[in-house]
Amino acid sequence: MMFLNEPLELDLENQGSRFVEFLAAATDMAAGRLPTLVAFVAMAVLEWRKLVAQISRAVAGERRNRAAIEQELFHGHYTLSSKNADDLPIP
Repeated sequence: MMFLNEPLELDLENQGSRFVEFLAAATDMAAGRLPTLVAFVAMAVLEWRKLVAQISRAVAGERRNRAAIEQELFHGHYTLSSKNADDLPIP
């Protein structure tokens, strides 16, 4: 690390970035198709939310069934457990 008492200017030529050029071209192309892109993204988000809701209902149903089985078999004194990784709680 160096501490300078006055500004240090580096004379380097800016050659630009290839990524920025690509991003600018992609932005220009997307601007013309924006309504279609927005509709597609909205549809994808909606379908993703439906999928998450279905998975959540399935997991909740499995938990209810497991609790009912444990209650019926062990009258609340024990819980089922296994060394299967699928039975571990998800943090």
